[in-house]
Order: sequence, then C-alpha cells, then structure tokens
Amino acid sequence: MKYLIFYLGACLMGLASLVSMLAIYSSNKRVLRDLKNPRETKDKWLSGFIQEYQKLLKDKIEIHNPSVYVTKRMRGRKIALWNIRQIKGISWGTFLLSFFFVGVELVLLRQGENIMEPVLFPGSEMPLMSLTVFTGIGMGIVLLLVRLLAGTGYQEEELETNLLDYVENCQKEPAKIISIEEGKAAGSREIRDNKRKERQSSEKKEKAARQMEQGILEAAATDSRYSHLLNKEEEEIVKDVVKEFLT
Repeated sequence: MKYLIFYLGACLMGLASLVSMLAIYSSNKRVLRDLKNPRETKDKWLSGFIQEYQKLLKDKIEIHNPSVYVTKRMRGRKIALWNIRQIKGISWGTFLLSFFFVGVELVLLRQGENIMEPVLFPGSEMPLMSLTVFTGIGMGIVLLLVRLLAGTGYQEEELETNLLDYVENCQKEPAKIISIEEGKAAGSREIRDNKRKERQSSEKKEKAARQMEQGILEAAATDSRYSHLLNKEEEEIVKDVVKEFLT
C-alpha cells in the first residue's frame, strides 16, 4: 500500500490548513471581544498594544498617521511562534499541497494500474482510486466553506477599524483608556449635535428669507413702480434671489 503515503499526506495537509484557519478566526474573535473593554483584556498582544500606546501618550510622542501605526502593529500580531501573515501563508500553502498530493496519488494509481485496489473502509471495502477522488472533493468543499464562513478578512477589517477608533479617541483624551463602545457613543453624540446645529441654522435662514420676501412684496404693493413684481411668476423669482443671497 505504498500509494497511501500521498493519500495520508493530503489528509494531513488538509487538517493543517483547517487548524490554521480556525486559529486565525479564534484569535481575531478574542481580540474583537476584548476591545469592547480594553482595560480588562486577557489577550497578550492587545495588552501589549495598549501598554505601548499608553506609554507613547505618556511620553507625549505624537503619532502623525494612526492608520499606518495600527497596520504595522497588526502585522506583528502573533499566534504561538508565528505572526498572522506566516499563519496565513501556512494555511494557503497546506491547502494547495493537499490537492497536489491528491493529484500525485491519482497519477501514481493510474500508472501502477492499481485503480481497483481495495482499501478497508469502516464497514466495507472501497477502491483506492474512488477513495482518493471522494476525499479530495470532500476536503476541498469543507476547506472552502470554512474559509468563507470564518470571514477572517472581514474580521481583520473590523479589528483595524476598532483599533484606529481607539487610537484616535485616546489622542483626544489621553488621560484615560477609552473603550470602543464609549468611543462609538461619543461619535454618535457628536453626529447628533452637528445635525441639530445644521437644522437650527437652516430654520434661521428660512425665517430670514421669508421676512425678506415679505418686505419686498409689501414694498411692491405700496409703490406703483414695483407693481410688476406682484404676479406669481415674479414672486418666485424674488424668492429664488433671496435664497441664493442667503446661501
């Protein structure tokens, strides 16, 4: 059963790809959860990130580009002995190697004319060729589904956004650690205040416009020299001119 070595190698590579994907997903999920309350984080990397950034604030070292700062720190994030980029490389590399081994196994079976060689399978016997094909297809489907459902790309975008919010909020209030939830609440209040100010300003402009329109129309009504402004078409022109003047 010398051909089984490539079959077992394919299974081992598929398992390594699955484990590495789940490790990235689990790490991202843990950091996102702890970012809701950074003061009580248990994640080693996030704790180090917060301590380093707070030290920069204490030393009054200004960060001119927070986005670049956050991106560089995220690239250095580690899981066990490897950083995230290395684990991603392992995940994709083992994924491709698993299919390479399946392909080698199929080629060797065809050349060795052992296509129908039976292999013990739980409860029955199955030709080695069929077992290899079914394993390759099943493994590919499972790995692709896990990769899609895990959504590690979306997780990392959300993680980068939350870290950037944390950095920018701490720059505004360096005396304390601000949680992501507090930062979002502060941002919502600021947006509501801006909308209220814009609405008040718009109402004042509209009131002033109505007063000016009324004054012009009253002047036209009392002075025969401006009587041509009293028809509806000319009144609309007056209103447009006043609005344009106020804006």
